[in-house]
Amino acid sequence: MKENHFVFADLSTYNLETAQLFYSHVFNWEFVTEDGQYYLSTNAGKEIAGLYETPKKFREMNMPSFWMSYIQVDNVEETVAKAKQLGGIVELVELDNPIGGVALIRDPLGAGFTVYDGNQLNSRFENTKNALAGNELFISDLGKIKPFYENLFLWKIVKSDTNHYTILDSRDKTIGNINVVQNEIKGKYEYWGVFFSVEDITTTKQRALDHGGSLIYEDGEITALADPFGAFFHIVPLAKDKVNLNPVQTTKPIKWKALLGLGLVLVYVITEWSWIWGIFFAFWVFMDVRSGQTHLLEPIARKQNPVLYWLVLMMWALLGIYSVYYNTIS
Repeated sequence: MKENHFVFADLSTYNLETAQLFYSHVFNWEFVTEDGQYYLSTNAGKEIAGLYETPKKFREMNMPSFWMSYIQVDNVEETVAKAKQLGGIVELVELDNPIGGVALIRDPLGAGFTVYDGNQLNSRFENTKNALAGNELFISDLGKIKPFYENLFLWKIVKSDTNHYTILDSRDKTIGNINVVQNEIKGKYEYWGVFFSVEDITTTKQRALDHGGSLIYEDGEITALADPFGAFFHIVPLAKDKVNLNPVQTTKPIKWKALLGLGLVLVYVITEWSWIWGIFFAFWVFMDVRSGQTHLLEPIARKQNPVLYWLVLMMWALLGIYSVYYNTIS
């Protein structure tokens, strides 16, 4: 009997060649295919994840590239029927797939996942570099999906921290997490996020940024990134895949940049040196170029809104130059 665990993930991307190049640089993956349409990434001889071109249906919906999480079940057909009864939306069913039956299902809030009843896919490894380490659901309302998952997969969803919940299987083993995040922070989509173990967070993050990726956020040891087509994924240190990916933090990192900023504001209040604002604007431009995202009352991503993104950065840069110039003539 299968235990309704996460076993695999694959990527729907708008450009296979660019995506393969990106992930080969970031994770040192190699890619193999039998039909030229569906690719498997490998690392040290192990199958890690799948990769395929975004279907026309999703392109017409202007859906961004995305990572899909797979849950292994006993019977896809029965799971699909039960999901419909619980308010889920079934997007796709393939019962005669050579690797086993698969179905793409969306929960009542729209977060998509794939159920699978074969035995060939199993790429969630413990403590393995550049491999799938965990899966987490990012949603805006737990109450609307909790009964769905608990009844569909016999999971237990228990609170672990403010807005963070742990998913336990029928044997009380931790198999995933849920994060309740408002749309203003996570975007308009509800989604299952994938986490990959890496040897060095800083190095992996820089590889992603150097090859067209974007930094979404950093929270302790967890870093969220997006590939060149906007597909979110997370990286965690190797040891993190053995524990809850959202532990209660007993110590919080010192926000030295914010403290430095407060100090500079205090200096400006005392001295009225306008060039201090030039430092702020220069720093904002540097960080926004590095992350691929800026803000002007709302987040603006370089990949999704390049013209607006560069206009805002030009404004910050010009304001910085003006601040320094004003200080020299006053």
